[in-house]
Amino acid sequence: MASVSPAERESFQRDGFLKVEKLISVEQAKELREHYEELFQGKFPTGIYPDEWHWREGISKPDKFREIVNAWKSSPLVAAVALSPDVAQVAASLMGWEGTRLAQDDVLWKPPGASGVGYHQDSAYISQNFRPLENNSVTVWIALDDADEETGVVEYAVGSHRWPLHDDSATTSSFHGADDEWAPLRHAAERAGVGPPEIRRLTVPLGGAVFHHQDVWHGSGRNRSSHRPRRALGVHLLKRDLVWRREPRPDYIYGRYMLSEDSEEVSEQFFPITWTPSGYTSPVVRRLLKPTNKKPRLEADGMKKA
Repeated sequence: MASVSPAERESFQRDGFLKVEKLISVEQAKELREHYEELFQGKFPTGIYPDEWHWREGISKPDKFREIVNAWKSSPLVAAVALSPDVAQVAASLMGWEGTRLAQDDVLWKPPGASGVGYHQDSAYISQNFRPLENNSVTVWIALDDADEETGVVEYAVGSHRWPLHDDSATTSSFHGADDEWAPLRHAAERAGVGPPEIRRLTVPLGGAVFHHQDVWHGSGRNRSSHRPRRALGVHLLKRDLVWRREPRPDYIYGRYMLSEDSEEVSEQFFPITWTPSGYTSPVVRRLLKPTNKKPRLEADGMKKA
């Protein structure tokens, strides 16, 4: 069982994020990033299309940011990480949850010359679809290439998850190619009355990761390299025991998976349970993570296997 030290939990709760030097093995990270080429060519091993597929070879510009959402349905290699009980347990330990489920994964590819990612909070796009809202989501950003100053480091406004929340500030953010990527952060800081925020830029090595809270403000710089891509896998995890927001209806990305207009149940079929203290996981997780399939090895410093 993976564990988180009290110092790591305290750091996460104070800053809103925690960097992990080694979450998956270098070998698995390399295999996964090489798989991205065929995913963006539309070669999906399971024969199931992902929920979203942004960037098409021969149509989209080569330097545009690329993203595929919910490739766990399409690729066993992605599923092995996105549905990992070990990764899910670390998130639960940091958030104080009694169980974790998958919200979505994000196959991310920032090619040379691609623009940065504007400052935003993940809660505006994920957490707010569910109730209770507070502390219901955490993101795991896993580096499949070295993320550094040249390729565009991940950067955070330290402690911004503890700022007073205002519904309008997070939703004004534009992810890619914004004229002013810092504008939403400045607006949120002004509304919170905190002054200029402390920004921490994290270099993350291949196979390393950052766990971050749903409400922490974050973004990344443009890829200034002439030849190095920056690929990553984002895994958005939810607290197990939550229900759908009723009013207003959840946005279409999530709301299309409501079982009925009258049901608040969040279905395990679409949002599989990936870790519980009892060891229970959803049937789809058990099926996709059979021993014959590859599973990630948790290698984080201070996160031991017991």
